[in-house]
Amino acid sequence: MNDTPARPLFLWVTRSAPFNHETAEHLQAAGHNPLKLPVLHTRPLEHDRVSADVDALVFTSPNGVRHHRFCESLAGTPVFAVGDRTAKLARDAGYANVTSAGGDVVDLYDLIRTRLVPPARIVHLSAAAPAGDLVGQLRQVGFDAERRSVYESVDTEFDQLRPALAALPWVDGVIIHSPRAGKRVASFLADLSGRWNGAAYCISEAAAAPLKGLGGVRTEVARRPNDRALRDLVVATMNEDQDKDPSDKTSTPGQGVVVPFRRPNLPPAPHPDDPTPPSAA
Repeated sequence: MNDTPARPLFLWVTRSAPFNHETAEHLQAAGHNPLKLPVLHTRPLEHDRVSADVDALVFTSPNGVRHHRFCESLAGTPVFAVGDRTAKLARDAGYANVTSAGGDVVDLYDLIRTRLVPPARIVHLSAAAPAGDLVGQLRQVGFDAERRSVYESVDTEFDQLRPALAALPWVDGVIIHSPRAGKRVASFLADLSGRWNGAAYCISEAAAAPLKGLGGVRTEVARRPNDRALRDLVVATMNEDQDKDPSDKTSTPGQGVVVPFRRPNLPPAPHPDDPTPPSAA
């Protein structure tokens, strides 16, 4: 086993604000150098408050909780959340009866099936373009389910991503929290034509799918679809890389990068002798 201390990684955190700050803080506490620059951002959508005759509310993301209109009369209504972080935010928002599926949308569907009986009325407060069709699946088994869009995810303007794109030659890994973010990052990495040999740390197989097959990119998927498992993945794979033969440079994130990435009008990348990684702050 290699006893050399693990080298801190320069990691691009692509998660949307404000939750990217939480991910970055944990990574920094573990000794890494995070670059907080979301490839997507969220904005609220106008929507009606949920009426009091609903049997349950469903949240499949922290942003759904953050952008929905809380109604005090529904504080005691059963709430089903996809994961523990979303569940905590729902409790913080004022809901008293919150249950976490502790996983993904499939786990959430199974939880609802065990706790409610059709034709219970369920309202899913979600993104404008959710990753799956939870409401459709619930309707198929007899639930009176509807989805209300409370926010939308929008691509971050290309100009705002210049610091991260210019820094790619020195980035060891990219943190991916959603399939749409994975698709956006894959479009940038595809332009490198195999010249970036870093790792894409993905929260799920769906998030990793757009990145698989890209030359030089190694995809790693968290054991569970949550931020903590994703951060644990970074630590675990970093330790595995430390234990490998140090002469095997192609197996270590970032070691194979020799050609700087350039796009028209991008600022010049920092000099590799500069000890301070580029920052988007």
